[in-house]
Amino acid sequence: MTETIKALCEGNHLAYEQLFDSIYESLCRYAYSIIRDMDEAEDVVQKTFCKLWDQREALNIQSSINSYLYRMVHNECMNVVHQQISHKEHNLNYITANNDTEDSVSEHVAVSELQQAINNALAGLPPQCRRVFEMSRTEQLSYQEIAKQLNISTNTVENHISKALKLLRVELKEFLILCLLIQILK
Repeated sequence: MTETIKALCEGNHLAYEQLFDSIYESLCRYAYSIIRDMDEAEDVVQKTFCKLWDQREALNIQSSINSYLYRMVHNECMNVVHQQISHKEHNLNYITANNDTEDSVSEHVAVSELQQAINNALAGLPPQCRRVFEMSRTEQLSYQEIAKQLNISTNTVENHISKALKLLRVELKEFLILCLLIQILK
């Protein structure tokens, strides 16, 4: 066992300070090369020296003290990297889960608002025009079938549908813009 290790085992503060001063910066650079954060690298090296001091009485170092410290720093850096990865995965899962929930709630609200706006716009149509439009869109009848059922001409059906669509475009223009933006952002 070298003199430095023996002095550490005996609790010699001066030997500890000299070791710290001689290798601290080098260990910080090594830690930084692994975790790419100087503050975190310094924390790792300081933790390493604290552990070294706490475990000084049980030290059984077969290699050099420098090699031992580099290995301790390396292991601590690996722990930090694993924690960072774990935190990032956890945050990503949390964000993804919350975004899915928020998206489905906001989409549900938007659909409800749109349906209410459509119902309000249709309520503003003259009764015959609204009936023709609903038969066309809801019942999916052709213009000829609608004309026959209501005993009106096909041209009249076309006029009613055209009038209904114009009114809907005006009444729902803000929703159309919103729908376009949502599609663009997805």
